[in-house]
Amino acid sequence: MKNTLSVLFCSVLFAGVLLIAYISPARADSLVQLWTCELNDGKTRAELMEVSVAWMNAVKSMDGAKDFEAYLEYPVAADDLDVFTFVLIADSATNWGTFEDAYEGSPAAKADEAWGEVADCSASSLWNSMKIE
Repeated sequence: MKNTLSVLFCSVLFAGVLLIAYISPARADSLVQLWTCELNDGKTRAELMEVSVAWMNAVKSMDGAKDFEAYLEYPVAADDLDVFTFVLIADSATNWGTFEDAYEGSPAAKADEAWGEVADCSASSLWNSMKIE
């Protein structure tokens, strides 16, 4: 079990670093939130996409978040293929702050309930992307 968790953690960390390296040039000075997640038993990627689209539509209705982007990153090969990374990209720290300040009680917060029935996200990190020129 400990070995599986180590492999899982390293896989997710590696995927996150690669994703940040890929996204950073296009999104200089953006904020990137990475969530480590796992599908709940009996749930499918199709169900995850459905609740993710609903959540993202709710997010984009909020002040400051109309240009946010989200991605579901799945492993190509891993011990547990139900593990994935959820990526939320804010176009600026200012818009991130506006979004966070209004989150409680928002349509996106309400959509979290449906999302939680499909997947569990146990850890997150927030990254600041800065383009190197």
